[in-house]
Amino acid sequence: MKSLDVTLRQLEYFVATVERGTLSAAAAEFHVSQTAVSLAISQLEKALGVQVLVRRPAKAPALTAAGRQLLGDARQVLGHVGELESAVRTIGQDISGQLSIGCFPTITPFVMGRILEEVPIRYPELEIDLVEDTVEGLQRRLADGLCDLAIMYDIGLGSDVTTLPLYSCPPYAVLPAGHRFATRRTVALSELIDEPMVMIDMPPSLEFFTGRIAEAGYAPDIRFRTRSVETVRTFVGRGMGWAVLLHRPGTERSYDGSAVASVDLEGMGAPVDVLLVMNSSARMTRRARAFAEMAPEVLRTGPVLAR
Repeated sequence: MKSLDVTLRQLEYFVATVERGTLSAAAAEFHVSQTAVSLAISQLEKALGVQVLVRRPAKAPALTAAGRQLLGDARQVLGHVGELESAVRTIGQDISGQLSIGCFPTITPFVMGRILEEVPIRYPELEIDLVEDTVEGLQRRLADGLCDLAIMYDIGLGSDVTTLPLYSCPPYAVLPAGHRFATRRTVALSELIDEPMVMIDMPPSLEFFTGRIAEAGYAPDIRFRTRSVETVRTFVGRGMGWAVLLHRPGTERSYDGSAVASVDLEGMGAPVDVLLVMNSSARMTRRARAFAEMAPEVLRTGPVLAR
């Protein structure tokens, strides 16, 4: 079998150039000359038989199609090498190093506080880098090796990920505190559908909720759209409509002090799972495995419910 004459240093220089934007910035990171970085990348391209970067005078180098493919693989290789170094140094010791965790923004307030509080108790040497992004953005980060794991809804996921269930969220209605149904335990979608609605529009939430409503045979009267859960709750508290959400905050007051009521909602279909998501083709590091074992334990009671 022909050996591949690629070095870790070449991969490091390549990744650094892409992440820093210029050859000179990558050179500064490693305290070497710009010529050394350029030569290493040229040697990398020669060994692979493809061009990975297009050098442009006075502009940042541009990734070729092969370069985009290599970038994700290179990050994984370098991550595994770092894991190997950490494992050798810490034989008999606790999990250590940096772990990048992605989270969908509307889930973050309900889970990451408990998780990040638990991490230093179990793994004092483990550092968590938290990244929030859209469903598409988080999956791209997983594919590119920029995130080790991500916490997401079971909505809009591709086929190239592996998932671990954490808990489920039944859709519920958010009503103004003075609404005629505010004191009920349960309200039917059919009882609310003719009223103005405030819709969360953090993709793919809009498509998901309108899809569920359409499956029930209705079309919502959406008066306001917003990417913020708290803005949804504020508008509802001010009597501007009703809303449907998945996570229930621990208070029935919005940011501006207006009161809302959380009521179970019939007719919106099955609960939505919250998942721990990982790249199917990536090998999990010891740090990632430790986190994957810890997260379900910490979140076994599900999200924080309104009291």
